[in-house]
Amino acid sequence: MLCQACKKRDALVHLSLGSSRRKQKHYCRECADRYYARTPGMNSARDLIRLSNFYRSKLYDELEARHPEAFDNSDREACLRGSDLMRRFLKKRLTKDGIRLNRDGFEMLCLDFFGSHHFYERADKLKKRTNADDA
Repeated sequence: MLCQACKKRDALVHLSLGSSRRKQKHYCRECADRYYARTPGMNSARDLIRLSNFYRSKLYDELEARHPEAFDNSDREACLRGSDLMRRFLKKRLTKDGIRLNRDGFEMLCLDFFGSHHFYERADKLKKRTNADDA
């Protein structure tokens, strides 16, 4: 899927701003940075609450073992299914770990969880491994 802003690079950042498909944004990293910088309220909150690298990695390991399809970002529908699955997984896992957040806090952690370069690096490694297994 190409970035909807520049239409040149792969879309690696997928934002869901509501339940409507019109409110979904798909950007490459460069265009996503510009979007966050020019959107009121987004840039200041972007990194306010983040997962630690250790905890995020632990969550990715568990998610990959249980739901490897969450890392499939091959097309728009796969991205939508993956982000929905990750949102439910993260909510359940945070609750299990006794981490309570309001809606804004949870949304910040969601963006950090499936909008970070860590996720896309993991997705790329999984895709390469799957393609090598299929060959």
